[in-house]
Amino acid sequence: MKIKGMDSWLERIETLKREFPKETGQFLLKQANAVIRDAKQYTPVDTGTLRAAWHRTGKTERKEFQQIVYNNTDYVNHIEYGHRLKRGGKIVGFIQGRRMLHKAIFNRKLNFYRDLEKMMGKLMR
Repeated sequence: MKIKGMDSWLERIETLKREFPKETGQFLLKQANAVIRDAKQYTPVDTGTLRAAWHRTGKTERKEFQQIVYNNTDYVNHIEYGHRLKRGGKIVGFIQGRRMLHKAIFNRKLNFYRDLEKMMGKLMR
């Protein structure tokens, strides 16, 4: 018994199985680069060290469908989350954090699912 259209459907499944990992990897790479771009935009500049230190993990350092955005500057947490201000051994205030990475991720979340749907729609054609 032969079902009409079964061969084309099986061919589409094989193509999807072959293309999905590559397309998903490229999609996540673009999303990570967009987060880095936005984080750099929100990062304050004094010497430029903090802005230049935004990176993502390389392919050998992560799982297949994962991107990690990070900044290894030793004072990035003080800028991101805020810190206490001390003068003469006394706490005289608090400096609010700039939330660079938080803002960048929030901006990406707004468009992530729309972009993901476009990518999946392109794969399903």
